Amino acid sequence: MNFKKILSIIFGLIIIWLLIAFAFKYKNNSHTSTIVPIIKTNKTNKKEAITDNKSNRIKSQLPKQTLPLSNSPKDVAWRLFQKYLAYDKIGDLKGVKSVVYKVASVCENPKTAIDCKARMNLAYLYGSKLKKEDFVNVWNDKKQIILATNFKIQEDANVIGRNRAIIFFIRDKKGLKMLSFSPFKGAVSDKGTASKKELNYRIINYTEDKDKDGIADYKEECLAVKTGEICVKTNPNLRDTNGDGWWDGIETLIN
Repeated sequence: MNFKKILSIIFGLIIIWLLIAFAFKYKNNSHTSTIVPIIKTNKTNKKEAITDNKSNRIKSQLPKQTLPLSNSPKDVAWRLFQKYLAYDKIGDLKGVKSVVYKVASVCENPKTAIDCKARMNLAYLYGSKLKKEDFVNVWNDKKQIILATNFKIQEDANVIGRNRAIIFFIRDKKGLKMLSFSPFKGAVSDKGTASKKELNYRIINYTEDKDKDGIADYKEECLAVKTGEICVKTNPNLRDTNGDGWWDGIETLIN
């Protein structure tokens, strides 16, 4: 084999090697150009998803911000009631006085401070069990608000009762004040030998409040007067019997 043939073979091999190398490089570049956009797309989508989630989270939680509070009579009254309970819980008499129309007489006398503390504890115990959604009856005007649950009948072997939870508020020059609350306002009757029908009639008659003023018709008609007790009759069909702007149930608590 002469020298020219050897060079020709070597040159041919170099050409073949260069073609193989070029083809291999092109294949790698082609593969990279196909995969990289997919990776970028995935990263972009993931980043967008994180941003969207973060945006939603910020909008829903509103860090360092508070949502506008409802000014509905029920919401305003309920917030005040919760303040009252919070003060009761920690025994803050000054705080209680700031949200109520008047405090119980035992809380006015330093000598009965222990009784006052016990009363506050009891108020928190019962009041904290009440649920806002149960107060489906909301009666209000420019001078007063009453929140009341529906009546419930409860009975055991000896007695039957009908009661509801009710909270009274009044508006004075300083704003809304809590006047009173009762977790079990109603009546209880001994069963005795009375029939079921008679018992139901009796407890409804003792507790019915047709004019929705917070006081039972039975009491408005002075049919439940105890010995030595003074009772002023009011109209069970009229919220404000004397026309002074205070509903009859509210007025009995103010005086």
